[in-house]
Amino acid sequence: MTEEFDPQFWAAGVGRNKHKWSCLACKDGKWRDARFARRHAKSILHQDNVKHLLSPPLCPWSSPTRPDLSPPAHNLLADLPELEPHGTQYMPQAAAPDTDNYDVFQLDWDAIDHDQLYVPSAHDEQLTTMASNLAGWLADGEDLICSDEDGSNSPDVEGEDFDPELLQPGATRPAQRGDTAPPNATWFPWPDKKTCILDILRHLPRSLFSDAQLQVILWGLSVLGVDNVPSTRILKDIDSALQSQYGIPSVRYQGALGHVYYVNHLPSIIAQEMANPRVRPHIRHYPEDAGGRLDQPWQASRWLYEIDPTVATPMIRKGRQDFYVFEPMKLMDGTVVVPKRWYTKPSTPGSPSSDFEYWGRAWRAHPVVSDHTRGYVVHMYETMEVRASQFLLSFPHLLQTYRMDGQPDPRNIIGLIETRGCGVLPWTLTNPAVGNRWRTLARGHRVLSYMIWLYCDDTSSNTSKKWNKHNSFLFTAARLPRVMVHKESSIHFLATSNIAPPLEMLDGIVDQLEYAQMHGVWAWDIEAREMALVIPAVLAMLGDNPMQSELACHVGLQGKYFCRNCWVHGAGVDSSQRPDLAGVAVTNSDDDARSIQTGSVATDSDGSLHRDVTHQSKRKGRRSETMQDLVDRARRFLGANPPRTRQDTVNKLRSMFHEVTSGKGKTRYIKMKTDTGIKDTYMDVFVERILKHVKGIRAGSDRYTEAVSAITQGRPVEQFMSPVWRIKGLDPHQDTPVEILHVILLGFLKYFWRDAISRLNDAQKVELQVRLASFDVTGLGIPPLAGQTLVQYAGSLTGRDFRAISQAAPFVLYDLVPRECYEAFLALSALVPLVWQPCIDNIDEHLAVLQVAIDHFLNCTARWTPRWFNKPKFHIIRHLPDHIRRFGPAILFATEGFESYNAVIRDHSIHSNRQAPSRDIARGMARCHRVRHLLSGGKFHARGPVSTELPYSNDEQDWLMPGSGVESLVNINIPSFRNVIADYFGLIDEPLTLEAGSCVHDKTRPRPLEKTMTASQAPYALQHVERRLYQTCQSVVASSGETCRLGDFVLAQDPCAAGLTLPLVGHLHELLQICHSPAQQRNQANWILLETFEVTGSADIYNLPRIQASSWVVLPVMMRNATHVQQFRTQVQQLDRDRAIHTGAAAELNAQKIKTLKTSKANPARQPPMSPSMAVPSRFINVFHRTGKCTFSFQMID
Repeated sequence: MTEEFDPQFWAAGVGRNKHKWSCLACKDGKWRDARFARRHAKSILHQDNVKHLLSPPLCPWSSPTRPDLSPPAHNLLADLPELEPHGTQYMPQAAAPDTDNYDVFQLDWDAIDHDQLYVPSAHDEQLTTMASNLAGWLADGEDLICSDEDGSNSPDVEGEDFDPELLQPGATRPAQRGDTAPPNATWFPWPDKKTCILDILRHLPRSLFSDAQLQVILWGLSVLGVDNVPSTRILKDIDSALQSQYGIPSVRYQGALGHVYYVNHLPSIIAQEMANPRVRPHIRHYPEDAGGRLDQPWQASRWLYEIDPTVATPMIRKGRQDFYVFEPMKLMDGTVVVPKRWYTKPSTPGSPSSDFEYWGRAWRAHPVVSDHTRGYVVHMYETMEVRASQFLLSFPHLLQTYRMDGQPDPRNIIGLIETRGCGVLPWTLTNPAVGNRWRTLARGHRVLSYMIWLYCDDTSSNTSKKWNKHNSFLFTAARLPRVMVHKESSIHFLATSNIAPPLEMLDGIVDQLEYAQMHGVWAWDIEAREMALVIPAVLAMLGDNPMQSELACHVGLQGKYFCRNCWVHGAGVDSSQRPDLAGVAVTNSDDDARSIQTGSVATDSDGSLHRDVTHQSKRKGRRSETMQDLVDRARRFLGANPPRTRQDTVNKLRSMFHEVTSGKGKTRYIKMKTDTGIKDTYMDVFVERILKHVKGIRAGSDRYTEAVSAITQGRPVEQFMSPVWRIKGLDPHQDTPVEILHVILLGFLKYFWRDAISRLNDAQKVELQVRLASFDVTGLGIPPLAGQTLVQYAGSLTGRDFRAISQAAPFVLYDLVPRECYEAFLALSALVPLVWQPCIDNIDEHLAVLQVAIDHFLNCTARWTPRWFNKPKFHIIRHLPDHIRRFGPAILFATEGFESYNAVIRDHSIHSNRQAPSRDIARGMARCHRVRHLLSGGKFHARGPVSTELPYSNDEQDWLMPGSGVESLVNINIPSFRNVIADYFGLIDEPLTLEAGSCVHDKTRPRPLEKTMTASQAPYALQHVERRLYQTCQSVVASSGETCRLGDFVLAQDPCAAGLTLPLVGHLHELLQICHSPAQQRNQANWILLETFEVTGSADIYNLPRIQASSWVVLPVMMRNATHVQQFRTQVQQLDRDRAIHTGAAAELNAQKIKTLKTSKANPARQPPMSPSMAVPSRFINVFHRTGKCTFSFQMID
């Protein structure tokens, strides 16, 4: 069968495409089986392309950088047929397309001369001849910015005669360019400057424009007199040619659920990032053991200890030897070990992260020599930490020397022992005779891992308020530093669809991920200047709470088992039962967070677990919640629960699917979902198909078995489960970290703020607005607060607003809300800075402080009212300390950057025809990524006939670079104009951080010491020197890089008191610089005058340190980072949790009693019966704490 397909025109598939063929003549990137390949070979399109492929090339162009290569745009233009005379019009006769076979006829736009299709009318010719000279630098091609100093070309030169304007009647100019122009190496791979700039402007991420708007721009250029402006058709043709050769392909998928969607090729994106000189130097491939320090994801335990070794970086290079994991190697002392993981350590404590050395975590291999066996047994319980400097022989070198050393053959691994005293298990990690398979695949090149944060969310693609839901997948590289990872230029688009659900799109993404993890991604390493084999892996999956629940096959926040991380349950579940046997998932859309007094609504997009069950629900006949119910609910929320595990969920899903296929029916399936809190929306579709197909057939019969087999077709159950379980090394329950944006800012702060506003009358709201507008935000680095907006529009605020409110609330609400509510605000405001800590010096100490702050916040909330614990977020926050330890500081897995990227997706949707949004948006994003790569100076290589096959060449000369003019566009600095190209693509270099101590002079003249404030406040601090002058300054740069101005409070270190643990708190009054000193030559200040303060206790209202002025000091410029303020935290007295819960429950029931009495007086005819729980004796709390049991019965109140 293979012989009938000519290899000149057909490429045979391998792997998953085995027994399929791809057409090299049509270059469509589709894989067809034999039947469709024969049908395609008979199509008109294929036959025409074969003829075109066999015909000799016409007028070949040569590459502007290498004579043996042709730019794709020039190849495309050179292939266009010669123009026909304008007197004849040519329109190809196309047969009607066959709807049954898409490949029978396709119009190949790349092979048609569009000038022959559309002959311009006289009116069109008149319009296209309007050309003048726009911006000489744009038309010149070689000069990036033309000089305006040459007066000979200026119309303002006096006495010079000018030719009449060419746009006057009777004058003509060249038409918009539709022919080819000589290539310009400066603007490679674009043919010239005008085409380059126009193509870049068409793909600005946040400033797209339509074809109609492009026509307006081209018309404007023609009116301004720009010669040879490319037409819209030429721009699109060149864009398509560049994208097909050097861009990222968008792969079409027919989803298992029946939807068509497109996924941008993940390996191609990774390969481009490795060849990007702006990104590659910042990439980290190895985890780091930084002691107790934690500020990057590669320092956290997930990457350092837990990641699957098969997707981590498998090798390190020492000299000319490559050491791989799971291969025997010899150390300097002769010990044979088997490494299982590589990591780095700082060379010296406190050294920068760039100064490190490699280490390995290895198992000891014990030789076994007997009459029958010679080999090694690996003791997994004997783990060693080995420095790279102790490595002697890698596996290939050990094979050459083991006989001379009298050791067993390292290829003979007898087995492994997991625990001391247990038996020998077979060795299955590698083929011991071959070694690590990556050594064979790498062919001597380095193999590196590429960790990513995978994100999924839904967004609307409409500019109006009408919701048009699009589910989108994005990712960013987890191996980038914290300051880069959330930049828009570091976020990469994968897929979106308005019809395909997230798990169906994830199926296509996982297909690409699995293939890349099996075969690797060949990429040009622009830093090492050689090819490298890259292994992508998912570090964690990010998103809001509902999306993370769906990705984790969890029922969601409205179920009784509402937590995706653990087995906590809501009301109605017997706590004595096992989690997998108890509970009924009640979904409830009521998510109101009403004020206790006013009942104002504060809706939560994530939903609430229960209704406000203290109100009687006539519709459902639900009883009022008793005292014990409130207490039990709070205890469940705040208690410890066993974690969910990947294997347990997979086993339950298998069991659920088996129940359906064995005839247990839909009722049993639903009960199993509600009894476990597990809901696989991907598997639900197949279950519904099976149930629909077997409807009316008796379970257990042969017909039933045949009907089920017609759907399953003998495939394993794993193919009907969510593709998330195919992601190697990922546990979706534990690897979906707490998202602090939606849990804290858009969760707790939104609930509390809206509740506080609902309590205020009009006069109090006006006072609150004045307080907010008067709040000093100098130390927060934010603009002044808009008090009216924060109060009037409390229901429509954003995360940025709530971040400011978290710091201002304690100082503006102290006498406007009840004391319990205010103390909950204080606890929340103290928690926020700990959560958003960017750099953690000691992870154990920090997490201990964070856990205390979380417990205090929850206890204060419980004492206020346990009604808040119908919000699952009050439980989810308890998992945050574990996630920080596993993934790094919480701001690393925050989603603000991804949420902002929704605007880019929406812009691409708006500028599409809305007929195929998944395809159009994916292709638009791929084009933007290609332009970004070229502007960054990244290297690229022409693709082969199969679009998803990455090019391989270890010859640096084969990897092309954009011309110098392209790269220089990023660095153009025109006064009064921002560089929109560099700004929109995120290519603006970070401003250099000023050296600590750098200062800005004030506008006063230098003065002697006696005329300074320092001389009057600290007369003996500085020695008087004759004729020495001092220059005063208005600001100085602290060691953290922040600018400190006169009047600011700062932290400083006294060099004479270096043994003190706490820095000095001071008020900055004066900055002095000695004139003509070395410090002045470096533009640095010499001395600072501080009014120091001492902590004298705690402020009763705010629970913050109280400071009092103590003395004046003059110090060298040694100001500390603001993070050291945490050392002054006031130790708040912790509340007893049980007492807080019972106090809040009693207050809640008493409040309901008062409200019911008021209602009954206002409407005596409609008085509802009083629940026994409404009467709460005042002695209840004290007696409870004496007995420890709740044994009281309440009397009915008449």
